[in-house]
Amino acid sequence: MVTAYLVLDVTSHHPYFELTLRQQGVHMTSTRRTVLLRSSWATVNIGDVAHSPGVVRAFQRYAPEAEVILWPVRLEERERSMLRHAFPDLRVVDGTLGEDGPSTPELAAAIDGADVLMHGSGADAFLSTEIDWWREHVGRPYGYFGVTVDPLCPPTMATLPELAQMVDLLPPSYLEDDVKDRFDGADFVYCRETLTLATLRGQKITGPDLAFGPDGTFAFDHTDAVAAARLLEGFGLQPGRFACFVPRLRFAPYAKIYGTEPTREQMRRDAVNRATVTHDLAVLAAAIETWVRVSGLPAVVVPEMSYAVELAQEQLPGLLSPQTLSQVRILDRYWPLEEATGVYAVSSLVVSMECHSPIMAARHAIPTVYLRQPTETTKSQMFADLGAPDLVIELDHRAAATVVAAVTDIATDPAPAVARSRRVAANADDRLRAAVQACVAGRPIGLPAPVETGDA
Repeated sequence: MVTAYLVLDVTSHHPYFELTLRQQGVHMTSTRRTVLLRSSWATVNIGDVAHSPGVVRAFQRYAPEAEVILWPVRLEERERSMLRHAFPDLRVVDGTLGEDGPSTPELAAAIDGADVLMHGSGADAFLSTEIDWWREHVGRPYGYFGVTVDPLCPPTMATLPELAQMVDLLPPSYLEDDVKDRFDGADFVYCRETLTLATLRGQKITGPDLAFGPDGTFAFDHTDAVAAARLLEGFGLQPGRFACFVPRLRFAPYAKIYGTEPTREQMRRDAVNRATVTHDLAVLAAAIETWVRVSGLPAVVVPEMSYAVELAQEQLPGLLSPQTLSQVRILDRYWPLEEATGVYAVSSLVVSMECHSPIMAARHAIPTVYLRQPTETTKSQMFADLGAPDLVIELDHRAAATVVAAVTDIATDPAPAVARSRRVAANADDRLRAAVQACVAGRPIGLPAPVETGDA
């Protein structure tokens, strides 16, 4: 098989080519690139846990010639065990950057061998220290893969249409100069929803390949079927004959989670939580009541974040009728990611106040509904961007009636919701494929790919 590369004036298209060609002294025909993925932000949220393995899986699928090295911010042994089972060949390097450079030999070796530093999927562009050090001391390409940049929430409370209007009204000088400089110096910035894309375009970010590139979680497909079966047996559930419900506060109580003194901002957020928890969980309770009544099947309440175990146990029983409560199981522990995906994959429906459980459900063609709180960031736009705006229900004054209708429809005829989940996953795959292949090939999304001409 001979691979013929299209002749392009690559340096006029994008600085990624110019830098790579200048450093390597060859055209981009190598069959392997090494990507250093800085990710794994937290372990108290299975959504955060899913970012890294999702990105790794996307590269395995769409660029198997590339090697991804994971450089985690925070990994516990439970998450490391999952990674070992899901990706036996994945190289994980630990360490930090300081004035003297990498703190471990393994990190130093990974940096020395990496072709590109990649900021993983997440709620913001977190890595100012790492990016600045890389630019100063390494000088090779870097980029952002599936990130949100929300200039408004928090503290703004708004619906997605309102956030879109606000983004359009921001002056181009809104982002700080150092933030703009990091984005402009990147070779690619793949935004996990189009409101981030609009934000960065409005801020006149022109240096990188700037495009919509979904959250890496969409590619995560690893499940622990044994653990899932054990959970179902313990709860007396049958595959395909139960629904999952995921509660949430408007703000994650990180001071309580990590046992730290709350900041003034965390005190403000806690006040918002206490004032709104009953209203918000009443909508989830309406969904549970509807599911049990219409389907005649049980419901299980499960956490996406660790604190939601206590939240569910303390708040939800009082919001449910005794008849419904007898059909509700509440998981009394924070579960591993692969057990969660295993359970979602054999459920009938996932209704979530968190953003990532619907992604995991859609991956397995499971009907899903996302209850979006007004403090949530622009990341919620991702579902509309992937062809399913009706998957999101805003928690406004109409939310209870809207979710009752949605759950009734799914319990009565799940086929349209199954098709919607399949569509979301397929559209995410298309975008992830484009982003991965552009990253590995060192070309912007949309430029022609190599053309295979046949056997020589």
